[in-house]
Amino acid sequence: MKVAIAMLLAAVVAVGLHWGTFAVGGSDSYCYVHQAQGWSTGRLQVVEPLALEAPWPDAPLTFAPAGHVPSRTVPGAAVPICPAGLSIAMAPFQYVGAAFRRPEMIFLVVPFFGALLIWSVYVLGSRFAPRVGFGSALLVACSPAFLFQLVQPMSDVPAAALWVLAAACATGPGRRAPSTSLGPGPLMAGLATSAAILMRPNLLPLGAAIGLFVLGSDSRDVSTQGIESPRHANLTPGHWRWRDAAVFAAASAPGCLAVAIIQEMFYGSPLRSGYGSLDTLFAVANIAPNASRYFAWMWQSHTPIWLLALAAPLLLPGSLTWLLLTLAVVNVACYLPYTVFNDWWYLRFMLPGIAMLLVLMVATLDAIVLRLARRKGAPYTVAVFALALSFFFIREARARSVFDLQRLESRYQRAGLYVASHLPPGALIITSWESGSVRFYSNRRTLVWDALDPAWLDRAIAYSRTRGLEPYLLFERWEEPLFRRRFLGSTVAALDWPPAVEIAGQVRIYRPEDRERYLKGDASPTEYAR
Repeated sequence: MKVAIAMLLAAVVAVGLHWGTFAVGGSDSYCYVHQAQGWSTGRLQVVEPLALEAPWPDAPLTFAPAGHVPSRTVPGAAVPICPAGLSIAMAPFQYVGAAFRRPEMIFLVVPFFGALLIWSVYVLGSRFAPRVGFGSALLVACSPAFLFQLVQPMSDVPAAALWVLAAACATGPGRRAPSTSLGPGPLMAGLATSAAILMRPNLLPLGAAIGLFVLGSDSRDVSTQGIESPRHANLTPGHWRWRDAAVFAAASAPGCLAVAIIQEMFYGSPLRSGYGSLDTLFAVANIAPNASRYFAWMWQSHTPIWLLALAAPLLLPGSLTWLLLTLAVVNVACYLPYTVFNDWWYLRFMLPGIAMLLVLMVATLDAIVLRLARRKGAPYTVAVFALALSFFFIREARARSVFDLQRLESRYQRAGLYVASHLPPGALIITSWESGSVRFYSNRRTLVWDALDPAWLDRAIAYSRTRGLEPYLLFERWEEPLFRRRFLGSTVAALDWPPAVEIAGQVRIYRPEDRERYLKGDASPTEYAR
């Protein structure tokens, strides 16, 4: 079994490295990577002078790139909207990568966390039986939701890894599989919870559920803890439970404190996040549409067999079963009132719960087989089931473009590097979706057009020229109609002249001054860059 799990962990890392996007693309990835640069250099809030001097409304917002908002504490600076946990984990890789001129090292973090998640699932499942642990680990490793996030520099896999690790540690010492224990249970569980809260603070209720389990668990075998001091000899199980709960709470506290300090530093209040106010993010009206979406996505991508996990309390009564089911329910509950999305890959929010459900599903199947068949047939049945379902999961992942993301996301890097090599240092790139990637790869200033007042486009272009900047327009093709509609009445917004460059068939760059030349019949042909 040890060889098999080692091979599975190696395969997970290999998948993350081989199919990883290794690109800073949308708002989330730029938010994490740029923040990691800040943590590694100590420059977390860099002031943009134009944000203070530009005459149009909400100028700081227009100079805050994707995944960022204007700082509430340092005028003219932009701060990340995403939590700091993943960026802090990336910072050492960023530092070493910069020292050795290997910036891609920062992308190693998520595959390593992916391996940690699979190992933690194996440990957690092995609380029931080693075959359950390996079957669960295999299925989570092949889950379309897991694979989709494994290849991207985002926090979903790291957050899930830490929460499952916390559950594995909390259920470890004194249980039926001591060989898979990860260390002193409550302390390690608390430290993992602390890191998980720093990674994704809104999942704090999962920590509360684990804490209540530690407090209420009566399955600890005190004799296995190596306590030989006479002063502990008379401690009752109740005393041990309160002691463990206190250790867990104390170990969990640093993450909560760090989140409060960082939010105070970036957003001006320990209770304010970068995503906006609670009333704009959460609403009772979102519960029903989110419930139907998440259920449908789970049904379609993981087959209805996962519903078998709901029968676990009937076949596997005990605190461990209820803990895993509770964690899955709490995970779902944290996101049901959240903003409604329409893309299946927002199952990423449910990765901790998916891991718990798959463990319960395999454990329930194992219990059924043990009841209906001879005991020696159980390992083979679970293995065949897990292998067959893993093939379905991989097929689903392929159909959902998991293994095409590297190619699809490469346009961000191509466009950014083109700007770096072909546009002047004084270029001002008016863009939106690619405002983060352009900054990352080219170190050019960006102005976010969908944050600019609709009456100010022409005047903003004219103003930038008075500051010695050369404006360019950069769009993904789907953005162009939105740009035209936002700035109706602007001659530049008509985009009625050919782009100067088209990159990878998806990204276009326009020079505003080319319009006049084109209307006079004197225009250069579009350059098509790969």
